[in-house]
Amino acid sequence: MSEETFGIMRMMDMEGVETQAALQCAPLLAGLKISNLLHVGASQKEEVFRMFEGSPVSCRLLYQWKNRVALFLYREKSLKRYLSGGKVQALLNSFGYEYEGMDLEPVMEKLSSRYQKYMERKASFPHEIGFLLGYPPEDVTGFIENQGRNFLYSGYWKVYGDPAKARRVFEEYDRAREAVIRMAGNGRGIKDIMAYYHDRKRPGYGSAGYKRRQLTA
Repeated sequence: MSEETFGIMRMMDMEGVETQAALQCAPLLAGLKISNLLHVGASQKEEVFRMFEGSPVSCRLLYQWKNRVALFLYREKSLKRYLSGGKVQALLNSFGYEYEGMDLEPVMEKLSSRYQKYMERKASFPHEIGFLLGYPPEDVTGFIENQGRNFLYSGYWKVYGDPAKARRVFEEYDRAREAVIRMAGNGRGIKDIMAYYHDRKRPGYGSAGYKRRQLTA
């Protein structure tokens, strides 16, 4: 992160939900990622739902415990398209989800139930969440098979498939984070930031497989 961006961060309300969304979910806000987890205080849950209401991003409560919540943010059409890919759908179904490419609700309910049991120490971590976060299937399965070891590269997730491609994706995500933080620090709201990227049409596709956008403030 550049010194300029770090300086902007120091002036921001680090406890505010818009700041936390900018810090935790920049690639999603910029349209480079199909989903993201957002962790905020339980008292901020409704504010997050209002923040994304009417936007391209849907919000789902994944888990709540005492004063913290985990929210699953996702672009519904993009997530459905990704999960409907032959390999990803087959792998997701092998974890007992029975996804048929139409209704996400049963998938979300099962994931939420499994995540809650994990947080309550009643079950193991639901590694299939990697599919719903848009990670390459070979990286999700590689992580499971290697128990998180022997990875080829590490960044936003651990890479077992194509390190060069992953490095390009991570660089795009880093640029998105810098740009989104600058915009948020300059007073743009989350919906304004998403609208900015939605309105800027760029040719070609990024290495993550989604429409590439120039990440500038």
